Amino acid sequence: MSSSIKTMAKIIKFVALFIIALLLIIWLSSPFVSRHYIIQYLNEHQLTLADKTTIRYNPFWSNLNIRELEITSVKNSDKPLVLLKSLNVTVSLFRLLTDTLYLSEFAIDGLYLDVDLNGEAPVIGGFVIARHSDDTSTSVETPTAQKTNLANNYQVSLPYFSLSNSVFNLGIEQSQQELIINSLVIKNVLASTKAQQAEIVLSALINKAPLLLKLTADLTAEQRKISSELTLSDLALAPLQPLLTPNHAEQEPLTLQGSVSINSKQSISLSGVATEINVETFELITADFNATQNNKTVALNIAPLTLQDLSIELIKEQAPKITGTATLNINDLMAYEGDGTQVLAKISAIKLADIAVTTTASLITANIANLIIEQSLFAENTSDNLPPLAQFNSLSINGIIVSQQGLLIDTINLLGLAIETNLDKEKNITGLPASPKDQKPVIEPLAKTVNSPETPEAQSDESSFLLSLNAFSFTDTAHINFIDRSTSPHYKRAFNITTFNAGPFDNQKPQQESHFTLTGSSDKYANFNLSAVAKPFREKDYYKLNGFFKEVSLPSLSTYIAQALNYELKSGQLDVDLDVTVDDKKITGKTKLLLRGVELGAANDHETGTVKSQTSVPFNIALGMLKDGDGNVELDIPLKGSTDDPSFGISGFISLLIKQATMSAAKEYLITTFVPYANVVNVAMSAGDYLLKVRFNDLTFPIKETQLTAQQSQFLTQFSALMTDKLETQLTLCAIATPEDIDKPLGTKITDIDDIKQLAEISEQRLEAFKEHMVKEQGIASSRLLLCSPKIDSAKGAKPRITFTD
Repeated sequence: MSSSIKTMAKIIKFVALFIIALLLIIWLSSPFVSRHYIIQYLNEHQLTLADKTTIRYNPFWSNLNIRELEITSVKNSDKPLVLLKSLNVTVSLFRLLTDTLYLSEFAIDGLYLDVDLNGEAPVIGGFVIARHSDDTSTSVETPTAQKTNLANNYQVSLPYFSLSNSVFNLGIEQSQQELIINSLVIKNVLASTKAQQAEIVLSALINKAPLLLKLTADLTAEQRKISSELTLSDLALAPLQPLLTPNHAEQEPLTLQGSVSINSKQSISLSGVATEINVETFELITADFNATQNNKTVALNIAPLTLQDLSIELIKEQAPKITGTATLNINDLMAYEGDGTQVLAKISAIKLADIAVTTTASLITANIANLIIEQSLFAENTSDNLPPLAQFNSLSINGIIVSQQGLLIDTINLLGLAIETNLDKEKNITGLPASPKDQKPVIEPLAKTVNSPETPEAQSDESSFLLSLNAFSFTDTAHINFIDRSTSPHYKRAFNITTFNAGPFDNQKPQQESHFTLTGSSDKYANFNLSAVAKPFREKDYYKLNGFFKEVSLPSLSTYIAQALNYELKSGQLDVDLDVTVDDKKITGKTKLLLRGVELGAANDHETGTVKSQTSVPFNIALGMLKDGDGNVELDIPLKGSTDDPSFGISGFISLLIKQATMSAAKEYLITTFVPYANVVNVAMSAGDYLLKVRFNDLTFPIKETQLTAQQSQFLTQFSALMTDKLETQLTLCAIATPEDIDKPLGTKITDIDDIKQLAEISEQRLEAFKEHMVKEQGIASSRLLLCSPKIDSAKGAKPRITFTD
């Protein structure tokens, strides 16, 4: 019995020693055997293995250890395709008995991998990865039940996995992307067909942009939940451009610049009937972003876009449920052409605050407290020193509700509006981008249409989208300047809109009245006040307008009238009263015109005392027949007709005055009356002693002087007293310049356009100085002082002056 035991012991020792020796041989020979077969395999793929590479398997601990792995291409041995500083994997063989693949240790350090996805088949580390074939006719089928049972019996357990100091060089879409993994840790991995769980922490660089990802996954058959936190800082967009915007041969390439940063915390939960996505926080920031295509660039900074408590619930056969809040701030938005001299739009900031998203049944609604656009300008050419076409300080849109059913806005307020319309010599608006001269218009082919009756459903869907605005208004005075440089002299006019209100508007209420109010002034003394009522969404037109324009200076309009009709408006003012209604294309109403002190003269008649056109004289005479005792023409014009075929009846001239003066007052009485104003007026006989004429003396100016002087104080005092005493008096003021004002001798004929323009500007300054003194300092109504076009007196002995006519 003892000998058999000894024999058994010897056998066991022999077997143990044999196994130990075998394992020892495997351990010692593993570097050489593995290297031999790996080199053979690499040679088939034109690859080589570095001499310093060591691969060792320790069968005692079931441990695989790789050191200094380096694989290069035979064609280019200087560039490694795969580098690996170290790999250490330990598998528990005993756990296999319990159907568990237990990796007690798995660590990779210093991995470099070259990946090329540009070809038909991907190349990873120099190895061509064949795509899966769709042909499965030669595969050996395994019974489904057997597969399922085997799979259900196994699970993978990995307490700790680490990947550190690794680089992945990815070639895709003809671009190179670099992923540097500083540290990737995967913990508590437990995976089977019934459940999977893991914890992942990744610290990496994507094209040198820091990335931090924390992820926890817990997946079961009943519920799958993944929670994550992501931080990405300053990711450059230019290297990613081929991935984000694939180029098409028929389109100009789109180039992207700038960087993006993302910070988010979210979770997703999936069950058999529902999917729930929760975004606790999300923040997106861009820096120096710009996109360029077709020589047009858009640049902006998002700082930031934030989402808070966003919840999306997707349930089978039900409408999605969405709730959450958001804010968006966009700074330094700019759209321009070329090198930036042609600015299309420049906006300092766009702010969307308190965006709340909710759902009711299938209706997704976003409530936005306000949208504010600050410090904006449009259409500016920075190379011509002209102001932008339009700009404003702030545009505030409040109470916004948007959904699939419509857009509702409570109020829109505009602050600091300024519009500068400049027409060049070709009547093009400056500041707008010029169209290429050689660009031919694209003629679109006309699509053939089949006449088919529109279904009521289609018409209903098109008109059911709600558009509503309660009120639109200017919160301060808006300034509009207009300059036409195509005329000589240049035409200039300024408008100041002190009040503008409009609303409400609702495309679902065609009978609702929308009210408009517009008040303001033009240049210094013209003013207007207009109000209107409209039904813009009614099938039949309805508009009602009433208001007035006052003290519109007529000489300023001569720039356009002179060329068309060969005469000029030398002096006068225009008042217009409107009361017009358009109802279903029918026009009714009346217009009242009042022309004060209007005088016509020959076109281009800059010299005083000359008459060059006979056509203006009959018109002047006819106009004089319509004037009343104050030199005014009053017209009452009823309006009637149709917007399709307008027809206006003009009737009701106030009166035709033939005899305008009598000898009811004596010369002595007039002289006595005007003695206190001897420096201003004188009395003379005219028309063969049949008429008495009160003439106003001229106010002379020193040569080149455009402002009032102390020597003129007595004239100014008496003139003010006369206008205060004679409230019915209304005068036309004409400024006359002489060649001496521009250093030319008297008697010189002024024909040069620039000289005429310079003298006209001097005369206008004298008129403005005089009228402003009388209106602001003396309280004379501006409507009693009418201005005429500047004149030139080249006669010898002429003096710069202002003349006065009633």
